[in-house]
Amino acid sequence: MLSRAICRLRGAAFWWLDSATGGAIRNAYNELKKFDAMDSRSTQLLEHQQSALQRLLQHAVRTTKFYQNFEGSFCLTDFPVINKNIIREQQDDFISNKYDKRRLIVMTTSGSTGTPFTCYQDLGKKKRVHAEVIFYSEKAGYSVGNNLIFLRAITPKSRKSRLKQWIQNETLLDISKLDDDHIRVLLRTIERVSRMGSVILAYASTYDAFKDYFRRNGYSAVGSSKIHGLISSSEMLFDDTRDAMSKAFNCRCLSRYSNQENGIIGQDDIENNTFILNEAHYIVETLKMDADEPAVEGEVGRVVITDLYNYAMPMIRYDTGDIGSITYVERNGVKKKAITNFGGRRVDVVYDCHGKRLSPHSITNAFWSFREIWQFQFIQESETQYTVKINVTDEFERRREMEALLLRLLGSEAEITIELVDDIPVLASGKRKYIANKMN
Repeated sequence: MLSRAICRLRGAAFWWLDSATGGAIRNAYNELKKFDAMDSRSTQLLEHQQSALQRLLQHAVRTTKFYQNFEGSFCLTDFPVINKNIIREQQDDFISNKYDKRRLIVMTTSGSTGTPFTCYQDLGKKKRVHAEVIFYSEKAGYSVGNNLIFLRAITPKSRKSRLKQWIQNETLLDISKLDDDHIRVLLRTIERVSRMGSVILAYASTYDAFKDYFRRNGYSAVGSSKIHGLISSSEMLFDDTRDAMSKAFNCRCLSRYSNQENGIIGQDDIENNTFILNEAHYIVETLKMDADEPAVEGEVGRVVITDLYNYAMPMIRYDTGDIGSITYVERNGVKKKAITNFGGRRVDVVYDCHGKRLSPHSITNAFWSFREIWQFQFIQESETQYTVKINVTDEFERRREMEALLLRLLGSEAEITIELVDDIPVLASGKRKYIANKMN
């Protein structure tokens, strides 16, 4: 009874604090709910997008160096397609002069394509992302104040104190190691912290490791865990993994299309890996693979996003590095725009030199502090031999630091070769394979 009361109190306190500071999260939440229920071709939704787009375009041309030459342009297609490399080469030109860069929120991603990237958000944008997390997590059974379990490779940047986790009712569990012993410990912890009900958020590759564990050991270790819903992100969630997780925890497992630089772009619902788009906050285009021209409905192309609400660093027609196709699905009597046919694939499984399975995100997180790296690829050559290919802006002077970091992760017997390269080749899908295992 006391625990439930505390959960309700947390929820009430959260919304009261939001209201006392202007209600930005509640307003964004209500907007998300309103437009998510609408037909994607409705006049009201299209007018909302155009109004938000015109405000963003005018702001960008008036306050950023990169877009200043587009004064008088009112059509989205008048603006160039940009990508991570274009932004990184002239990042300050993208930042609005209305903001002090030192006071902005820094968002860093290791990059699903092996391209580390940093961008900036203003507080208003950050609150909209917070509203996105609440709204889309509710679809998996979450409500504000209840427990969220994050399975992630914990870094100094993502680590939270026990007090902060208690206040926010979050549980951060480190998944850097994903061998059977560590998964067993994780399952015991999940059972303990989910007594009042929880929602789990994790990478698809983490759920892959859990699926393999259940296949070898059965489902008994789940115990009496009370999980309302499971949410996957970052990589493609394949049906066999989704089915195994749903069976283990007796709840729905949803897949989310999101990134660090923008937010939650979409989430699947009635069809697996068909992501109904967040049209309240983003305009999503698909362009042909070899030209900045629109792909037709159903044609696989490059996913390009315009973030309607990041005024600190406008991201207009941002090529995410993902590929997919636009489709429309019927839900609750209305047609919703969605993206499907992702060029997704499982990330290769890699192991430390003692044969223990590692989370691929413990590898990518290791590169976060190396801002000079433009692209990377981590390859396991044998049980103890690893190759790291990096593309850097200039000379790489932190080789020993990287080796020491990887040795702590892989084990002292690991043999690490670091190679400087001009580029990491892309696969036929258009994405780079940033983690690979060459062992049979």
